[in-house]
Amino acid sequence: MTAHLTPATRTMPCTVTASAISSEFTAVVVGHCSARLPRLVESQAARVAKGEANAPLALLTPEGRYLLLKLEEKPWLTGGEPWRMLGKQVVDAVREAKLAAATILVGGKLADVQALAEGLVLADYRFTTCRSGKDAKRTPITISLPGHQQPVQRGVQVGNAQNLARELTDMPPNMLTTTAFAQRAVNELRDLGAQVVVTSGAVKLRKAGFPGLAQVGEAGSTPPALVEIRWRPRKPTRKGQHLALVGKGLCFDAGGISIKPADKMWEMKGDMAGAAAVLAAARLLIMRKVPVTFTAYLCLAENLIDRTAQRPGDIYQARNGKWIHVDNTDAEGRLVLADVMTYACEKGATHLIDVATLTGACMVALGDRIGGVMGRKETLPALVRAAGQEVGEEFWPLPLFGEYRSYLDHPHADLNNVGGRYGGAITAGLFLGEFVPEQIHWAHLDIAGPAIQSGGWRYYTKGMTGFATRTLVRVVEKLV
Repeated sequence: MTAHLTPATRTMPCTVTASAISSEFTAVVVGHCSARLPRLVESQAARVAKGEANAPLALLTPEGRYLLLKLEEKPWLTGGEPWRMLGKQVVDAVREAKLAAATILVGGKLADVQALAEGLVLADYRFTTCRSGKDAKRTPITISLPGHQQPVQRGVQVGNAQNLARELTDMPPNMLTTTAFAQRAVNELRDLGAQVVVTSGAVKLRKAGFPGLAQVGEAGSTPPALVEIRWRPRKPTRKGQHLALVGKGLCFDAGGISIKPADKMWEMKGDMAGAAAVLAAARLLIMRKVPVTFTAYLCLAENLIDRTAQRPGDIYQARNGKWIHVDNTDAEGRLVLADVMTYACEKGATHLIDVATLTGACMVALGDRIGGVMGRKETLPALVRAAGQEVGEEFWPLPLFGEYRSYLDHPHADLNNVGGRYGGAITAGLFLGEFVPEQIHWAHLDIAGPAIQSGGWRYYTKGMTGFATRTLVRVVEKLV
């Protein structure tokens, strides 16, 4: 079954606008509002500001309903996160009261209106494509941030982009097959000015020089594919700079012959979160006509089992000539990425960022709310981490410790595809580093933890988060 959905619209009935609207519900951000308020609201806002009353505080006055909000400042909440969390409080209040519209009064130099708009859009996301009856229909709501046209517009764009990544990752694997994903990418980018090239099928991929992607995806229910998205601005700000974004896109990962445990295997529909974030970020950047030359690659496959599946013990030669021994077929993401990373560098990339739900070991090291970042030439990994903190996504640097390279040695091949029990996130990064020339600025993002939140988190409902979308957009903005 193939899903044909319009770009990220079925999941987002919340409209956020900067235009003034008629509403009987007004949210006030205490300490960031200079508007004239009813006397009762003003007095209670003063109590909230002093800590004498807790927020959020709901008030019913002759002038209408009011909700007093206060930022929750915490040392670990960076890059506008308190403002996005305020957005969730407003959305929850509007939904609980079953209202159609609300106005938020906010202003001042310290107000992060863009992040607030992002929070509204992100908090109201629900994946309802596969629900029926009343659960399939959510009442549209409109929330106004009057007088903030530009930050609202940019916030809505970012929120919609991230929700596109969430929608793709939430989709069941029988609907978002490799073929459906590739077609969705083509549809999302149609008429935006980018060139999109799709190479599909194991035979064509091998002929084109992508044996890893072909080998992993050959046993899939639909053929493996590489989607290449080329953006060439008319006047790039930095001539000679070419960024490559490479996303792991395992539309389902059963582990292959090294099969995964059955418990929570369904979550492996989200093993394409890296490719989803890359597509979502690329679409927004192209829509904004960003003056940065970049190429985005979506490495799409299913890691399943049949007579054509790769086996533990198989050895094959990668694009760059190195021979790889397949010790564990469940360490397939690095095989899918490796040849594409080599190809990206051959095509002129000076900077390369790969994004992948690559290792459970990264979750062991950093938990489920922090992504790992490692790479070569420390300027790009540092730039990624700084960009993430500026938009509220935390990445923590892990070392590409050269001495661990020996963990990947194999007596019959140049590389083993796993490095043993310890340091798995690092050895995975070292493996990928074998396919990136020394002179390339490279950052590897392992988002296995924060890509999915089974219990909900901050302003995310249960499910996929679209993590790394905002960071990729911000990285490119910083490269302008």
